[in-house]
Amino acid sequence: MLAVSVAVCNPDLIIFRNFIQSLKKFTPEMAQLLIYDNASESKEFINIANQYFAPELSDHKVKVKITHSNSNIGFGAAHNRNLSHANAKYFAVLNDDIEFFENWATPMIQILEENPKVAQVGPKKKVFNTLGVDNIGGWEDTDSPEYCEGSCFIMPTSLAKGYRLFDEEYQYGYFEDMDLSLRFKKDGYLLRNADIQWEHHKGTTTVKMIMNNFDLPGYYIVNEYLFKKKWHSYLMKKRFGEMIVIKREAETGDVFLIMPVIEALKEKYPDCVIILMTQCSDAVKGCFDIDGFVPYGSSVPCDIFIDLDYAFEKDFRKHIVDCYAEVAGVKARSKTASLYTEKKDMEYTNSLVQEYPLSVTLDFSDSISGKQWKREKYVELGKLVKQEGLSLITVGKTAQQYASYLDADLNLVNVLTPLQTALVIAKSKLFIGNEDLLALFAQSTHTPSIVLYGCTLPEYVSDTSLPMLIPVVTPVACRGCRHRHNTGRIIACPRNFACMEAITVDMVYEKFREVMKNLRINE
Repeated sequence: MLAVSVAVCNPDLIIFRNFIQSLKKFTPEMAQLLIYDNASESKEFINIANQYFAPELSDHKVKVKITHSNSNIGFGAAHNRNLSHANAKYFAVLNDDIEFFENWATPMIQILEENPKVAQVGPKKKVFNTLGVDNIGGWEDTDSPEYCEGSCFIMPTSLAKGYRLFDEEYQYGYFEDMDLSLRFKKDGYLLRNADIQWEHHKGTTTVKMIMNNFDLPGYYIVNEYLFKKKWHSYLMKKRFGEMIVIKREAETGDVFLIMPVIEALKEKYPDCVIILMTQCSDAVKGCFDIDGFVPYGSSVPCDIFIDLDYAFEKDFRKHIVDCYAEVAGVKARSKTASLYTEKKDMEYTNSLVQEYPLSVTLDFSDSISGKQWKREKYVELGKLVKQEGLSLITVGKTAQQYASYLDADLNLVNVLTPLQTALVIAKSKLFIGNEDLLALFAQSTHTPSIVLYGCTLPEYVSDTSLPMLIPVVTPVACRGCRHRHNTGRIIACPRNFACMEAITVDMVYEKFREVMKNLRINE
């Protein structure tokens, strides 16, 4: 019923004898003993095996096959060779440095017999059975392990042959047992544990190989890389889908507009894990479609790498979301990014703005040249807004302090996180600001917004289908200069960005009065 596979390489003879003795005493199901010798210098282990399993000494017939190799082909490959000779119903992979103290195979085989969806059964204790990104190989008291350690497990022989047992890309040792178990789990099979009395004298063969100048630590590094590259999505989020890394360095608004593409990727790859590599993660923190962040320029294994740096900059004459989607190989449903918030942030911002139900939010953020309206103009506009009897809330991140020159009802400049700022905008009657991150937040929250455009044009960076977007485009003839160049990020303006200077306070205030009139009519 059971074929037992063992790989040896200069085994410790005392430990090997204890192993063989306990195997004989506590394995009544064993029909085959398959030993693969990885070029051991001494063959004394053969005499030990024959002492216990010679036909004339055995009270039940166990067919013993010992295969010798001229070189060490490694743990996984040795067991694979043994598997080719196995003809019993079940196949056990065992280390030669373990010892049993009771019938160990009986409860394992019983579990396999009772449930055909179980692929492997291993010991419950004295093994590693959990997996994580930074803790590969931990232990948990569970009947359903994440993997069955290669020191001891049993599985159906037909299943082992169907999956070709261990992947020999993992050389000599390490990670091939984890890989095998995850291949089973990915295909819907179950793993189980049995509580048996046994002992594992860990590391005896490993220590000998290292002492003989065999570079096992080097092979560990190589195998770890192969394993993480293949199974990184499972290690991070316990999923078996594609590991997708999206790279976009900056700016915050451009990073925020990745969201429609991420949503499309989740539809295309439902079980995927998405990692964002950026310097501007604050813009999208809280998004549950993003499974993690890595510092810009990091090395991380993945199945799909999407480089969005210069996706827009190489052709400014398309909408930025369309440029992202084209590189990602998806079709975005919207030009507006979704906003993901936390309950604690909602409660906090509600407590701040509850006294200002009729408020206008004014953007005092720092923006790049060609987008930045002078702060003095915002101050002048803010005073006009207050004369209309509305509350004024100032928001944004800035190195300047122009907001202090304006008697705002609530000054939140340099106070809130980006997503908290978005929630304040959502509570406002109107948002006024530069074409940048906060303007995108206003579109995401469907807040009426007056947005100023100089070097950019709304049809390329905003969702112009939204009726609550009220663009104020500079009147200069060279407006939208960013979209006339198909490479680069920096705009060399010969007019010192006269486009934003040409937007007057009166132009914005006139739009403000039109919007507020429409809002009052609709109310």
